[in-house]
Amino acid sequence: MLPGQSPRLGSDGYAAPTLVRPDYLTLTTRVPADAVSVPLVDYLARRFRYHDRDAWLALVAEGRVRVNGACVAPDRPLERGEQIAYDRPSTEPEVPTDVRVIHDAHDVVVVDKPAGLPVHGDGTFITRTVVGVLARRLGTRLRPVQRLDRETSGLCVLARTKVAARRLQVAMGSAHAVKEYDALGAGVADFESRAVDLPIGRAASSTVSIRRGVVPAEADGAQEARTDVRVHARGLDRTWFRCTLATGRTHQIRVHLEALGHPLLGDKLYGRSDEEFLQFVRAMKAGQSPDAFCDGTGARRQMLHARSLVLPAPGSEDLLRFEVEPPDDFLALAPGGGSRPTV
Repeated sequence: MLPGQSPRLGSDGYAAPTLVRPDYLTLTTRVPADAVSVPLVDYLARRFRYHDRDAWLALVAEGRVRVNGACVAPDRPLERGEQIAYDRPSTEPEVPTDVRVIHDAHDVVVVDKPAGLPVHGDGTFITRTVVGVLARRLGTRLRPVQRLDRETSGLCVLARTKVAARRLQVAMGSAHAVKEYDALGAGVADFESRAVDLPIGRAASSTVSIRRGVVPAEADGAQEARTDVRVHARGLDRTWFRCTLATGRTHQIRVHLEALGHPLLGDKLYGRSDEEFLQFVRAMKAGQSPDAFCDGTGARRQMLHARSLVLPAPGSEDLLRFEVEPPDDFLALAPGGGSRPTV
């Protein structure tokens, strides 16, 4: 077992990761009510899927998993509220962490997220996330109200409390909320504006589980989705779109632009085949450079930027308004260098 002391958990069962030695982190959680009497290894494999059951068995045997500070058998039944600690290597990919806070008042935090930084943790990223960066800077864990894709830049809303998070989620779904994105799409659009009202669901013909697509309204799992798309500028082989979301479905803008024949520049999933995407995933796991998978446009990431947001202030009739310009990598690829529309 690695040396180190598990941190004290907050009321929501979360504790910020702590270093137990320079190359290891301790991740800690609390057993929820629905895991009572579940064997430790079964709970771990079900809840934290970045390892399978055999891997968790090995980690428990190595003493890198503890319950209430002690090593226990992998089949030991859990009790509600018990603390589980896991010591894991702290090798996380290098990503930008220059999160700019542009609003922090009344339990609402709005930031300008750099492209490449995930909003919250997963199997690969633990501390190098928006939540992790702000926890270290502000001394508290914030709750994401919206989750931008890792490669998407721009405005991201978080809350300081559970109550504020619930109110913000309601506000984000209200008719008064307006969310606008900048997007660079492949090809030159032959329209000025288009209301894309196409349901989105699991792409049935794809072997990639995360791929979404336009589906019939009656399809199982289909969700109503509308994106208002207008041309901001045209180039020789690309179009700068302004996209306003009327709904907020997973990958909505990426799916709808692909359906229009203008997939995002730099997108590794949409506008490409399953095999191209899986080849990219295998290459990244092998530590290869993503530059080999550029689409010939110079885009190293998907060119999507959360530009502006109008949001009802929780508990008030006031409207909060935020806007941030796209970052340099976006503007460098935009028609006219991003200086002005060239319609």
